[in-house]
Amino acid sequence: MKTDPQQYLEELAARNFSQHTIQAYRKDIKAYLKFLQNHKRNVKGADFQDIRNFVYELHRQGNSARTISRKFSTLRGFYRYLLRIGVVSKDPTEQISTPRVKRALPDVLPEDVVASAIENAPVGKDIEIRDIAIIELLYGTGIRRAELAGLDLNSVKEKFIHVIGKGNKERIVPLTEKAREALKAYKKVRSALVNMNKMEQALFLSQLGGRLTTRQIARRVEKLLRNVSGAKRLSPHILRHSYATHLMDRGADLREIQELLGHASPNVTQNYTHVSTERLVKVYKQAHPRAGKPKED
Repeated sequence: MKTDPQQYLEELAARNFSQHTIQAYRKDIKAYLKFLQNHKRNVKGADFQDIRNFVYELHRQGNSARTISRKFSTLRGFYRYLLRIGVVSKDPTEQISTPRVKRALPDVLPEDVVASAIENAPVGKDIEIRDIAIIELLYGTGIRRAELAGLDLNSVKEKFIHVIGKGNKERIVPLTEKAREALKAYKKVRSALVNMNKMEQALFLSQLGGRLTTRQIARRVEKLLRNVSGAKRLSPHILRHSYATHLMDRGADLREIQELLGHASPNVTQNYTHVSTERLVKVYKQAHPRAGKPKED
C-alpha cells in the first residue's frame, strides 16, 4: 500500500474540508516526509522518536507552539488514516503530547468604534454604498467573510439570511434593522455593478461585475475600520468577534451565540465569555469609586 498522502487529502476534500486547510495539510505532510527522507527513515518504519525529533526540528527552526501544534495535529490525522487502511500497524504520534498552546482572546472593537466606522463612511459612490452594507452585515450577523462572499441574491430574505458555513452546514441568521436598510440601499445600486453579466447571482459584486472575493472584502473592511481604529489587526473577523462579544455583554445566552456563529463546539464560543468578563472587570475598575487600591496613610 502507498503512503502517498494524496488519497488522504482527497478523503478530507470529500469530507468538505476547505481548500485552504487541505493545502496546509499537504505542506505539513510534505515537510515531514522530507524530514524522514533526510534521516533515511520512512513513514512505515517511523516511531515515536522520529516524531519527537521532527517536533524538535520545528522548534529549532523557530516555529511557535501554535504552529507546531497544528503541524503535529496534521501528522496525527495522517497516521490515523494510515492505521485505518492498514499501511502501518501502530500510530507513533500516540506517545507524543502536543505542545500546550495558550489560546489568545479574540480582538474586539468597542460598540462606538464600529458605529463610527459606519456613520463616517463615504457614501458618494456605488461601491461605497456596497461597503457599508458589507460592514453592517458582518457586524449585524457575525458571519465569516467567506460566508459573506458566498451569499447570493436569494440568500437574503426579509428579516434573515441563509448562510452556508464550514463543512457546508446551513444556518439561518436574523438581520438587524440597520443591516436590512443597508442591504436595501445597496440593492438599488447593485445593477450598476453587474456590468454586462446580468445573470450574476452573487449578492456582493466587484467593480468588474463579478463576485467579490474574500481578499477584496478584507481590503475594503480594513480601509473603513482604519479610519476610526488604531488596532493592528482589522480584518473582517474582528467584526465577528465584536458581534459575539457585544451580544454577550448584553446578556445573550452562550448556546444562542454558538448557533448564530455556526460553531460546532461550545468551547470556541466560550472565548467570548472570557472577553466579556474582562471587559466588565475593566469597566468596574474604571467606574466604581471603591474599585481602586486603598490610599496609603
